[in-house]
Amino acid sequence: MMPLKVICHLLDGRVNSADGLFMLDSILAYAWMTENHPDILHNSCPGKDGVELIHPTLPLQWRGAYWAASAGFYIEYGQGIEYWHRRPNDTDAARYVDFQGKRGKIETKSGFMKAYRMPQIIRTVSSIEFYAVGDKKEVSRLLNRYITNIGKKGAQGYGAVREWEVIDWPEDWSEKGPYGIMRPTPFRGELPSVETYQVKKAGVRPPYWLPENQEVCIIPNVRRNELAQSTAPHSV
Repeated sequence: MMPLKVICHLLDGRVNSADGLFMLDSILAYAWMTENHPDILHNSCPGKDGVELIHPTLPLQWRGAYWAASAGFYIEYGQGIEYWHRRPNDTDAARYVDFQGKRGKIETKSGFMKAYRMPQIIRTVSSIEFYAVGDKKEVSRLLNRYITNIGKKGAQGYGAVREWEVIDWPEDWSEKGPYGIMRPTPFRGELPSVETYQVKKAGVRPPYWLPENQEVCIIPNVRRNELAQSTAPHSV
């Protein structure tokens, strides 16, 4: 295990994310599940309805409560709102629904076929940098083989990844670094004095949506005016 810098080079810089947080351990957990348990990952909800919750074995150093991996840091150039829609086609409804010879209508205001117009925050960002302590070769293999998009709605083209780059790094910036707090960190009643931080309930390890993996945390400030140079580390 060694300190690493992981760079996500995006295809066009558009990512779909409400909070702007991208977690390297979560991305690697998705890649590991894709390789080892694809049926559970794509066809069920682990931890619910009797489906076994599988804890991935990641190529990262384990720190007792979370993996040695930072959030993703980037420069944000712009932000906008786009929408996705779902509305059944009433004209063709008779092809798929048996109205038993009577006049019928698909209910789109409630229920299973409810129509949606959902806003989504689209950010235009630079390459995204992460820091970790882990196995360089295996981290690179999992990312480049399985992770083609980052953020939500990858199937719609958001967050398309051009390349993952994993390089040696002279310092461990997985928890603290040049930007202060580098990952959601459990709040113990005292805030660092360097920056202003948000404090809220958040996950500390994947899966981040699982209540057992969440606690009140200091949230890193991931949107930066500039990023670390790949040639030399900054002092902490």
